[in-house]
Amino acid sequence: MRTRVRRALEKLAAEVAKPGRIGGKRVKTIQGVADSFHRLWVGDYRVMCDVVEQDRVVLVLGVVHRGELERWLRNR
Repeated sequence: MRTRVRRALEKLAAEVAKPGRIGGKRVKTIQGVADSFHRLWVGDYRVMCDVVEQDRVVLVLGVVHRGELERWLRNR
């Protein structure tokens, strides 16, 4: 699983370097009250990340199993 997550993040990082929408169907933007971040789908896991477009950086906030996602979002 670690390899799949790494490959997905590398692909996302390459897409961030290009202008336009990132990730296609595998990436969703989650809008919160205070901030927004992206959810990347990788099998049964969700990689929660923030994309800093000015610096072209993908900041990983967490790798969460889909069953634990709601609790992770509430505790964030």
